[in-house]
Amino acid sequence: MTKGDILLLHGAFVGGWVFEKMRGELNRRGWKTHAPDLPFHGSEFAGADPHPDLRRQRLTEYRAALTEEIHRLTPPGHPAPVLIGHSLGGLLAQQLAAQNLARAAVLLAPVAPWGILPKTRWEVDTIFGLMKAHVMDKPVVPDFQLAAKYSMDRIPAALQRDIFARLVPESGRVLYETLLWWMDWQAESYVSARRLQVPMLVLCGSDDKVTPPATCRAVARRYPGRAVFREIPDLSHFTFGEPQEEAVIAMVADWLDEHAL
Repeated sequence: MTKGDILLLHGAFVGGWVFEKMRGELNRRGWKTHAPDLPFHGSEFAGADPHPDLRRQRLTEYRAALTEEIHRLTPPGHPAPVLIGHSLGGLLAQQLAAQNLARAAVLLAPVAPWGILPKTRWEVDTIFGLMKAHVMDKPVVPDFQLAAKYSMDRIPAALQRDIFARLVPESGRVLYETLLWWMDWQAESYVSARRLQVPMLVLCGSDDKVTPPATCRAVARRYPGRAVFREIPDLSHFTFGEPQEEAVIAMVADWLDEHAL
């Protein structure tokens, strides 16, 4: 008999493979884990030209795919799963939890929901870069220099190319809806804080440039009495493959055993 189901939600440009090591530890502790790929994020899309339908993907499509997966895993009468989301997956985890589709949530370096302003100069520069690139209606391909400098900067150089080879193109529309949220009249990245009532752990690295500690703290503050924030020294944004990955996994597993059973 397992402790229950955990659905792991990956971020932009990657797939469910990033959770390989975390799944091993959680499975060892008695959880049943699932790490689905978002639409057009499977390994077959790594290093390939963007799929023609990728440009049409919105947060709505990503949520729908994950909602279908949750209903498949947890039919009526079955306990809701725990959600663990990294980066963009952290935003999706908040939205799904607010729809009463989770019993607890762990947010790893989460993208902030609609209404939280950028806290650092790098976040502002990223936003203006996306505006200049007019990303809304086209896919965005991974850029090694940007990934190595801002996301994978704590990953050993010998592994950076191996990880980059597994990255996939991302929907520019989704990036627009999350990072340029004030221009999105449909507020696709909105989360109802009132409806999100499950316990949450918000983790962020001290060296994270993509979702810096100040932004992650602001996410946790949206959910007073429900979210606990912890900052991890010497951790950057990518998390998986970084020297602190095992410490992150242990912290997540311990918190789940205390708060999600």
